[in-house]
Amino acid sequence: MKTTNVPLVELQSSCHRSMGMGRRVWNYAGAVLACLFTAGIATLLVRWVDPTNIVMLFLLAVFLVAWLLGRGPALLAAFLAVALFDFFFIQPHFSFAVADAQHLITFAVMLAVALVTGQLAAVARERLRYVEMVQETRMQAEAERLRHSILASLSHDLRTPLAALVGLADTLVLANPQLPPPHDETARVLRDQAQSLAEMVNNLLELARLTQGRQPLNLEWQPLEEIVGAAIQRLGPVLKAHPVSVDLDPGLPLLEFDAVLLERVLGNLLDNAAKHTPPATPLFVEARVHGDVAEVTVRDNGPGFPSDSSSEAPVPHGLGLAICQAIVIAHGGKLWRENGPDGGARVAFTLPLGTPPAIGEEPEAA
Repeated sequence: MKTTNVPLVELQSSCHRSMGMGRRVWNYAGAVLACLFTAGIATLLVRWVDPTNIVMLFLLAVFLVAWLLGRGPALLAAFLAVALFDFFFIQPHFSFAVADAQHLITFAVMLAVALVTGQLAAVARERLRYVEMVQETRMQAEAERLRHSILASLSHDLRTPLAALVGLADTLVLANPQLPPPHDETARVLRDQAQSLAEMVNNLLELARLTQGRQPLNLEWQPLEEIVGAAIQRLGPVLKAHPVSVDLDPGLPLLEFDAVLLERVLGNLLDNAAKHTPPATPLFVEARVHGDVAEVTVRDNGPGFPSDSSSEAPVPHGLGLAICQAIVIAHGGKLWRENGPDGGARVAFTLPLGTPPAIGEEPEAA
């Protein structure tokens, strides 16, 4: 049965809107309850407390509502506090009629003080929250910068000894006369593992450069099919057991991208698909225009991603996919992964279309 994937961003936005609406309703309900609670306390103290002090109790309630619940609930609490004070504590009781005109001045002053106090408390609260958010964002950015700096330094320091290790292991493999069979096999395994570790360190260093924006992009307007063909040709031995089907939109315009980096993205995606699917399983490369972006997809008919992987997960697993994501983000696109409706894994990324430069007509030969 074919299923439709709901975009994760839209689902999160809908949930956030619902939660925000519910929170606002509870804040206004809290303002009403605070005023009613203050009126109840004042009713118990009315025999021993002057009306002036009862006014102060209501002002305190408005201040607390503004500080805890925000500007809107504080505005409601200010008007409700004046109404409750008039209804319960001004002659005639249990009526909004005013026997003494001077009480109107009291109501006006009380309302003005409540509004000003509530606004000031809400401005102060919002400023404190803004300062906390700025400090938290700054700390996160600093921690991220420090993490990438350590990663880049560590990767750079490991490259030299790893290169020496690869060279020594290669020397053992190419020794003349050849090492005895057990030792020769050990030397080959050592060389292969050293090369894999060196490649991993290079990937970490490249990932640090991409995420820090220190690797400039060589952007040029060029057709996508050339990069697809180059990536497939470079992975010839890997893709030998997997037929690759390429389906590109005939109306796909020129795209602005770094050819070397984008070829690496396609190569990593095809390499991952070939490694995680049985032999003779076909691989598919597709590209379509959707609005103002071009969507490129690499999919297969294999087992797909694990069941605990959420649909359209924004962060891919593995160092290779992490590098792909960093490259795509540097180009102004996004990358995600999902399981296809009919099975298999699907990794897609987008590139902005932009406006290709106009190609002038060639001058006629004299």
